[in-house]
Amino acid sequence: MAKSSDNPLVSIIIPLHWGLKPENFPRFLTDLKKYDKLKYQHYEILVVTDKPIVPVITGKKVRCLVMNINHPTTGTEKRDFALPFVKGEICAFIDDDAYPDSNWLTNAIPWFKYERIVAVGGPGVTPLEDSFWQKIGGYAIESYFCSGNIQYRFYPTFERFSKDQPGYNLLVRTSVLKKVKGWGTTFYGGEDTVLCIKLLKFGKILHDPNIIVYHHRRTFPFGHLKQIGSVGLHRGYFFKKYPQTSRGTFYLLPTILTLGFISGIVLVVRFPQLFALPFVLVFLFFLLLGTISVYRHKVDITSSLIASIAIMMTHMSYGVFFVKGLLTHHLNK
Repeated sequence: MAKSSDNPLVSIIIPLHWGLKPENFPRFLTDLKKYDKLKYQHYEILVVTDKPIVPVITGKKVRCLVMNINHPTTGTEKRDFALPFVKGEICAFIDDDAYPDSNWLTNAIPWFKYERIVAVGGPGVTPLEDSFWQKIGGYAIESYFCSGNIQYRFYPTFERFSKDQPGYNLLVRTSVLKKVKGWGTTFYGGEDTVLCIKLLKFGKILHDPNIIVYHHRRTFPFGHLKQIGSVGLHRGYFFKKYPQTSRGTFYLLPTILTLGFISGIVLVVRFPQLFALPFVLVFLFFLLLGTISVYRHKVDITSSLIASIAIMMTHMSYGVFFVKGLLTHHLNK
């Protein structure tokens, strides 16, 4: 594997979601302007859309690729569509609801001097400008009590080699990406797992907490829980299909906790005198743990308490849909 040049061209690929809400389009245009603040300036931006959009997207170093398809495609399909058009040695993937820190490329590019590293990435953290209820969802998934050993995907922790780096902040050698024939999947949720399995055959994937993007959160509760449910569905399906990265006890924990919670409610209803007090005490204990796990990130106590409830609901949404994924025989997207 050849190492990259000292100043490689980076092709930043942004798949624009078909269903981007009208109120979110101005936000995307605002975020697009923030790429001008990147300290590493040797890059191009490819925005990929299903159909022509108005107003036409323009900007510094921006090219808009239109698939001219009359139905929505997934982000991975758009990323693969862009691959023949890239000019850079490095492909940098980011979502349309995210934008980079000014040091994003500055901190990422030096790693490609090491030949065994084929991809690098970092966390997607909650932007300061997100709304209160967006931040609640962000506080939840950024806490260790919610995300456990994948907390590093949402909150800066420490440098490590990774087997499963999220696609909203992933930089890959273009040469390797072409060898594995791109993303090669239509999954919307969990698609990064499929790509990382292929990349690991050619080298290492490194996670650096200083390679930061700001990832707008879904609004809690509805948008947040819907997204978490989708993640749980795909992870449940991947648990049996891709054991290399997805078959671990860790991924079973939300389902176990959910079953325990439901069992507790049933016992309280049937035997209230025996189980009501223990159930309340256990609930308050978990509520306290969740609150502390959020508060330690310098979040105010009220938001920490609400986020603790969000953590419990996150686990339950994930746990229920994980079971659905396990029982799904075939999943296309």
